[in-house]
Order: sequence, then structure tokens, then C-alpha cells
Amino acid sequence: MSNMNPRTLTQWSIGAGFLGILLYLVALWALWNGAKLFDRVDVKDLYYAGSGLLYIAIWFKLGAIYHKS
Repeated sequence: MSNMNPRTLTQWSIGAGFLGILLYLVALWALWNGAKLFDRVDVKDLYYAGSGLLYIAIWFKLGAIYHKS
């Protein structure tokens, strides 16, 4: 399967990690500014989404390490 090669999994890991950190920064910015722009989205939702993406990034990286051998 071509989607299980280590290079693809590493690229997915980098992408998911970047989005997770970006969501953490947006959540921090929204918390700092009192969430005036995000009336319908809670800051905790952005935080949990960032956490989930970072967990997925770690999972992809572990998959890349496992499928390397």
C-alpha cells in the first residue's frame, strides 16, 4: 500500500502537527483577546482540536517508524 510508506506518513505527521500547533496558537490568541471574534466557538474546542491533531501526528510518526522496517 502506497499510503503506508514512511515518507507519506511522515508528511502527514508534519501536516497534522503544524495544524495542531496553529490551533493552539489561535486558541491562545482568542483567550487573550476575550474571544470577541469567536462568539459561537468556545476556546476549549480549539484547544481540544489542537490536542487531537497533535495526538494524530504522533500516531502517524509512530506508524512511519513501525513501517520503516
